[in-house]
Amino acid sequence: MSPSANPCGLRHRILRLEALTTRILEKLLSITFMVIFGLVVLLVILRYVFNTTIVGGNEATVMLFIYTTALGAAVDVARGKHIIVDAFVNTLPAGARRWLDGFNLALIGILNAFLLKYSSQWISSVGGSEHPVLHIPEGIVQIALPTGCALTVLFCITRIVSVMTADPAAE
Repeated sequence: MSPSANPCGLRHRILRLEALTTRILEKLLSITFMVIFGLVVLLVILRYVFNTTIVGGNEATVMLFIYTTALGAAVDVARGKHIIVDAFVNTLPAGARRWLDGFNLALIGILNAFLLKYSSQWISSVGGSEHPVLHIPEGIVQIALPTGCALTVLFCITRIVSVMTADPAAE
């Protein structure tokens, strides 16, 4: 049997790719949160101590927060921590729980695929306008939504493959 036909080899490669992508996104999110924190502290000090501000500082903070929300949602799917009420699910046998997890991930992936499609259409129609304060195209901020949706779909696929190729005896 070739390594590519081996489900364990495929699962291992997919999990490595997922882990690498997740680590990169987590580092990017951490840096972004540090920038947001520093910017907010700086804006507060400037406002209340020096009675001045950075023009566009609040808008930049909001824009960065939009990215952290979109990318953070994708990372949570990769971690298996998407929104779920698992009181009932935890009472199911391992096999049923595995299939239900796959079904839930498929639903999340389908929803995000639709969001990706429609948000891309939305950006193509309104994303060319310029932000009035920062003078950057609005599409730069709006692209966060389809980026987060695309990553969520990717992580749903990797999680489904991982769940469905897992060894049931190991659970």
